[in-house]
Amino acid sequence: MKQAPHIWRLDNLIGWCNSTRSFDEKTGIWVPARPFGFFPLRHRLKAAWLVFTGKADALLWKWGDK
Repeated sequence: MKQAPHIWRLDNLIGWCNSTRSFDEKTGIWVPARPFGFFPLRHRLKAAWLVFTGKADALLWKWGDK
């Protein structure tokens, strides 16, 4: 399943990463889990617009898509 873009506030993202983990079988360690989801095109465009206008930053997850 493709990952859906989320619009995070930094404090919410830190809380999510500290409380939600997934076991990475390649490395054998627990890593922050990226949530699955599906959002309509309107939400995706809103997220892209926030980045384009400089009101938000893009975030790359270290462990990529699984």
